[in-house]
Amino acid sequence: MKQSWTVLLGLTISLVLATAAFAGENPDRAKFTFNKELVEANLLAGVESTNFGLRTSAAMMLGDLKSDKAVFALMKMLREEDDERGRIVAALSLYKIGDSVGLYAVKQQARFDKSARVRKLCTLFYQESLKNATAG
Repeated sequence: MKQSWTVLLGLTISLVLATAAFAGENPDRAKFTFNKELVEANLLAGVESTNFGLRTSAAMMLGDLKSDKAVFALMKMLREEDDERGRIVAALSLYKIGDSVGLYAVKQQARFDKSARVRKLCTLFYQESLKNATAG
């Protein structure tokens, strides 16, 4: 448990440092810039973690960022995660990203997942993606 918190703290610190780069001429008034590549790299490492909370949080953030780089890692999580909550988070993130390959994985999970809850939510995510595609 202590090791999990250490890993989470380390990733959080690296995430903060990666997203906050000082710029500008006036050191009293520093500007912060967002470095998406570094954030994505740290979050992708989080998806591979053995800590469930870190894994699911990283997956959710990658979906919020609409990270195309995360599609295959999230598809793997959707397929291989033991806990249904993790598979649901992966499906939701793939829905948010909107990549056609990722959405196809969500569609397949809606058909074949062992959990009725996951199948139902994947069906809803996939149907919503179809509505969004026809509306916009």
